[in-house]
Amino acid sequence: MRHSDYYQESKYCPHCDLYVRFLQSTEACFCVECGAKVRLFSPQDKRAFQRSLRPVRKDSEDRQKRVS
Repeated sequence: MRHSDYYQESKYCPHCDLYVRFLQSTEACFCVECGAKVRLFSPQDKRAFQRSLRPVRKDSEDRQKRVS
């Protein structure tokens, strides 16, 4: 299990358009550079992450079910 390192952790700031260090409150996280709310991923990384979660279609399993 990997432990989080507070000093190395970063989140995406849409205002700075970079992954930045952040301050965390109970309501949200904020960029230490500009003060804007930060997100976990950039839009490109979010799309890539969501694509990686899509189930892989197994054609061979589908064919076996039809034959049986």
